[in-house]
Amino acid sequence: MSTERDSTLEEIRGSGVREIRVAFMDYNGLLRARSVALEHLPRVLEHGINFSSSGVSFNSRDLFPADASFDLASPDFWAVPDPATYRAAAGTSDAGEMYADLVEARGEPWPGCPRTALRRAIARAREAGLSFNVGFEPEGYVFRPANGEVEFVDSAKFATLDGLGSQPAFMHELLSYLSKVGIEVEQWTEEYGPGQIEVNLHYRAPLEAADALTRYRQAFRTLAAQHGLVGTFMAKPFEDQVGSGLHVHLSAEDANGSGINLFDGNDDPALGLSELARHALAGLLRHGPALTALGASTVNSYKRFLPGSWAPTHVMYAYASRAAFIRIPERETARRLELRIGDPTGNPYLFLAGILAAALDGIEQRLDPGPPMPGDVGRSGAGDAPPLPRTLEQALDRLAKDEVIRSALGSVILDEYLTIKRSEWEAFISHVGSWDRDWYLGRY
Repeated sequence: MSTERDSTLEEIRGSGVREIRVAFMDYNGLLRARSVALEHLPRVLEHGINFSSSGVSFNSRDLFPADASFDLASPDFWAVPDPATYRAAAGTSDAGEMYADLVEARGEPWPGCPRTALRRAIARAREAGLSFNVGFEPEGYVFRPANGEVEFVDSAKFATLDGLGSQPAFMHELLSYLSKVGIEVEQWTEEYGPGQIEVNLHYRAPLEAADALTRYRQAFRTLAAQHGLVGTFMAKPFEDQVGSGLHVHLSAEDANGSGINLFDGNDDPALGLSELARHALAGLLRHGPALTALGASTVNSYKRFLPGSWAPTHVMYAYASRAAFIRIPERETARRLELRIGDPTGNPYLFLAGILAAALDGIEQRLDPGPPMPGDVGRSGAGDAPPLPRTLEQALDRLAKDEVIRSALGSVILDEYLTIKRSEWEAFISHVGSWDRDWYLGRY
């Protein structure tokens, strides 16, 4: 057994933890897990714990699409915990959790593993002499359930002191937990919606950033429930309130870890971008519609993309504007690209694998992003910039045709992702609900 496994086992045995939850994220962005008793953990760390491969074919309602690639006769895969991810589980004193890589029976990487897809993208970057850094800004709401309805926790507006003090017990426990498990929160605020919270997670290497976001999402919902609240990262939970996004900050340094930001430079003096950053930016723009299917992964996600909102509607970039697909933040200590298409409901491992592949394609092809869109693009319009997909169906069609993203994720993941998400779209368009009756019933 490796030194890292030995030291993790020693840490766990001295912590009072009685069970370990071994988890992986499915294609919907949902954690699937089994709990392991401590006496069996050495074996699980070595060989993993088996799951039916059909488990990744469920959609977000745990329904099994008729045309899914995996069925009840498909071979199992094994979830092998990554010892580096061991942390105490949120909301309990006697359970720990680890995130797993998925392998086949003989230990080879399973081609359907999202974490492995991201590892491959990171390795490709290293072959190009690059190491990317990623900072996430997830937004989510907390509210009180009230007889099946929603009771907002406050009426505070954007970035007020009242908002910071709205839910002190919940926020104290959340921030204390994040500090305990080594997730650095640079700042947090109440966003524009009542009870909407945004945190800035300090940048990390891509795999560690995705792990940290996954742990944050789970802690947010778990601890909210323990405080009598509902925590949700649904992209557009309320028609008359702003949606929740996931902003992704991307920069790069050399693969040797010099710490020098290679996106910072004067090749583009107006924006302070290096030539490398401009090529990466162009790659992200080229593959933007396909990336949208990974970052905005639910039917509901596309109800957030509204003109005049703080969410993008077209594939273009701009300086400072928060309505841009890619925002170039005002020059601070480090130049970076900020992607604003995503929301926190999806699988960050797949989203990041796609982002890195798109950026690397731009770098390798030496693509030019063209000029930025001037002004406040949410008000002034996007000119001739191509529109983002307006529905999940449109985004999936673009993803299906993107060979760069297919190569990054692998056909096993991409084809099943398309199948699962198209089942969600089909369920949506066939559903008859209150909107249909309110709109049509009394008029026809």
